[in-house]
Amino acid sequence: MDALKHIRELLSVNGDAERAKKMEAYLRNQFSFFGVMSGPRKLLLKQCKTLHLNHLNPKDKRTLVGLLWKEPERECQLLALEWLMQWSPKDYLESDIRFFEELILQKSWWDTVDGIAPNLIGKYAKRFPDTMKNTLVQWETHDSFWIRRSCLIHQLRYRKDTDLTLLLHFVQKFKLEKQFFIQKAIGWSLREVAKFNPSWVIEVVEGENLSGLARREALKHIL
Repeated sequence: MDALKHIRELLSVNGDAERAKKMEAYLRNQFSFFGVMSGPRKLLLKQCKTLHLNHLNPKDKRTLVGLLWKEPERECQLLALEWLMQWSPKDYLESDIRFFEELILQKSWWDTVDGIAPNLIGKYAKRFPDTMKNTLVQWETHDSFWIRRSCLIHQLRYRKDTDLTLLLHFVQKFKLEKQFFIQKAIGWSLREVAKFNPSWVIEVVEGENLSGLARREALKHIL
């Protein structure tokens, strides 16, 4: 696909080998980098949208995202994610939940998962609530802790629209897990709710006997 080739060329030309080493170290050397920072990458995305992306049909858009996700350099996934985050929920397909799930499961780390869950899954859930409800039933017992983490954080942008009953369900479901990213997500999701309902968060923290990590994260801006 010409768009993929051009995107790679733009990222490569604008990369920096020394910066790439630092970016690789920051993510524990799990991924290769061109060495393109967030600001310049977003400018490149704008350029790519004008030249290629805005002219693709829905099927080709999803194909290109999948191809970018397979590329070795992390900027390819990050650029694809930033593009996805600009899509209107009106353009989502009901089947996109499996597409988003695959993105979570491939090359998983917090830098992509924490963008996908609240920004893509969160919007999808409002567009297709029944499908999302059925999906969450499957996700809460998923082998991947990144999928389980997504159960907790997909409502992060909802603010006062947060389904507190659903959030409490996941807190109770996952509170005994030892996984760092799960405990961090419990605290993070509660901390966001604390911005508008601190008394509820305090009640949950005290009543559910949360781990020290989850408790500290949840109460960070309250106590």
